[in-house]
Amino acid sequence: MKSTIHRTTVAILCALLFSLAFAATIGAQPSTPGDRSQKAIQTLKEINQSIALLQSELKQKEAEYRRAETDDRKEKLAKEIREINARLDANLREFESIASGMDVADFSGETDRIFNFKEEIQEIIRPLVEELKNVTRRPREIERLRKEIDFYEKSLPAVQAAIANIQSVREAADETAGERALTAHLAEIEEEWQNREKEIIRQISRLQYQLDQKMESRQSLFRALQSGAREFFQTRGLNLLLALVTFFAIFLLLRFLYWRVYRISYRKRPETRSLYNRLFQTAYQFFTFMVAIGAALFLLYAFGDWMLLSIALILLVGVAWTARHAFSIFWEQSKLLLNIGTVREKERIIYNGIPWQVDALNIQTNLINPELKGGLIRLPLKSLIGLQSRPCAPEELWFPTREGDYVLLGDGTYGRVLMQTPEMVTMDVVGGCRKTYPTTSFMDQNPVNLSINNFGVSTVFGIDYAHQAEITDAVPEKLKAVIEEGLAEEAYGEHLVSLLVQFKEAGASSLDILIFAGFAGEAAANYYPIARALQRLTVEACNQYGWGIPFPQITVHGVDGTN
Repeated sequence: MKSTIHRTTVAILCALLFSLAFAATIGAQPSTPGDRSQKAIQTLKEINQSIALLQSELKQKEAEYRRAETDDRKEKLAKEIREINARLDANLREFESIASGMDVADFSGETDRIFNFKEEIQEIIRPLVEELKNVTRRPREIERLRKEIDFYEKSLPAVQAAIANIQSVREAADETAGERALTAHLAEIEEEWQNREKEIIRQISRLQYQLDQKMESRQSLFRALQSGAREFFQTRGLNLLLALVTFFAIFLLLRFLYWRVYRISYRKRPETRSLYNRLFQTAYQFFTFMVAIGAALFLLYAFGDWMLLSIALILLVGVAWTARHAFSIFWEQSKLLLNIGTVREKERIIYNGIPWQVDALNIQTNLINPELKGGLIRLPLKSLIGLQSRPCAPEELWFPTREGDYVLLGDGTYGRVLMQTPEMVTMDVVGGCRKTYPTTSFMDQNPVNLSINNFGVSTVFGIDYAHQAEITDAVPEKLKAVIEEGLAEEAYGEHLVSLLVQFKEAGASSLDILIFAGFAGEAAANYYPIARALQRLTVEACNQYGWGIPFPQITVHGVDGTN
């Protein structure tokens, strides 16, 4: 067992170290100072060229602005000048930052920058949107080409109809003398529309050629999926796999170290954990989760995979936003974890109508009932919200019966309990049949357990009024002696604890005697034979002493009141 644990620990550590080492290798490639200087010089040259071009363009636009005559032209040029100045300032700052090795924005003194939540969110999700655009670029381009071709093809007949109309009007003007100016103007218009027709035909030809190229280079669905899957698993799939391995490796490692230390120290502590112990447990679980997430995000950051990083951040923001609405539930669960809520460890709780003992409060809470087969259920912590527990006495029963006990139920069923679980109770009833109750329904029957401690069987027997003189003393004594002797001869007679034979009442047609026999629980299997034995022995005593057993008397009353 110990060797298995050690091998598991080593495997987790190896996976963690491999992920972090791989991330460090990809995220930070070593370079010499000379290489860095050459790259910096080349970059500065390119930026300097851009600055020169922008300055030249700025001078040109300023000159055009001075020569502009209309306000619209000046406004347009002013806007272009502002854009060029902004690009020029950005290039100058970038040049200075690369040359100095410092970020110039850190020394600009701009501390009052307005925070725009919408812009910040757009900045975070921009890599995701760009990636989705790249994925759907080819279908979108094909659809765009088709729409443009369709537009030009629909425009071409209208243009050709316009040319035909112009030609007919021109021919009519040629037949009219003195309309040379009109004819010349119509000829110019006709030439413009013919040029427009040629341009539309060229556009259709060009777009159709581009569409044919796109369609020829398009792969089949299977090959496209295969290529996409290969590319995904070579790049982002690998990044995602390593991030997940890092998350679970760190999470399991920290959990394993915690339980390793906790199990060793827990044996030396009292059974009930203190509030500080529980507080530390809760904080450590939160710490474990946050460290594992932080390591996975750091890995994606080291790989430079902004798409997966954006998705992860969006998911975390969504989880945090959802948790904000569930704060009350989180607070109740936290109180339960700290053992200061309405349910506490080692106390008695009623769940689904059955008593349970709270074994340990955790994310997955264990409830135990030692009297039930399979009497262990695991519940999420949220299932305990709204329930109450209480301290229990050592002598309290966890279930009214045990397997093998003989019970008498409220519906008159008598039998032996064969099996009792949290869901069902199976009984062996008279005749060898098996009867099954849902556990909660079984408890609703208020079972009388005959096997625990003692039980009693009672019966009432009537004797004729002719024996009224001795019904209170002689008859009970003689009857008791006969019953004791008869029960002693039975197999269960040794379990007889007490026997009570007394005059009960004067009935309508008999003098009734109460017979009550108390037995130890070991005789519970003979509950019905005992009841029959009491009746049988009473009849034998009546035969022995000549006591009459009366029939019920029926009095018939006439209509006129006479008997």
